[in-house]
Amino acid sequence: MDSTYVVRKTAKGEEELKTRAGGVAGNLRVILILVDGVSSVAEVAKKGQGMPDLVGGLKALAEQGYIEFIAPGDINYDALKDELIQTVEDILGKDADKVVRKLRDAPATKEGLTSAAASCRKMVQLMIDEDKAEQLMTRCESLLGHH
Repeated sequence: MDSTYVVRKTAKGEEELKTRAGGVAGNLRVILILVDGVSSVAEVAKKGQGMPDLVGGLKALAEQGYIEFIAPGDINYDALKDELIQTVEDILGKDADKVVRKLRDAPATKEGLTSAAASCRKMVQLMIDEDKAEQLMTRCESLLGHH
């Protein structure tokens, strides 16, 4: 398993966290929770430092269809940026201009978009509305977590 691959939950993995329908064992469930859709295998391993056989757990979750590994070059961050911008426009309407500008200026990388989303949240909290800021961050985290 290449440590630079991004690890993300599949629809089955998302469902398991909501419903526990698959009965994933406690240690594997913790690993599934660590998978955020933007972190690499190495980054997930660092988050779960001290957990026994974390890499083996990732392999088991992948074999069971709860997660998948994506080569870094296979993620289209330009398309993701467009999705984030559309989300901002949907939530903020006429108040979206400054926030959209912040996203447009962000580098089309995992780090760039994650950082820009956090900055957008702060901007919306301060200038517009705290509830909209939370709604925006929830949607952005969801998008970033699925790519």
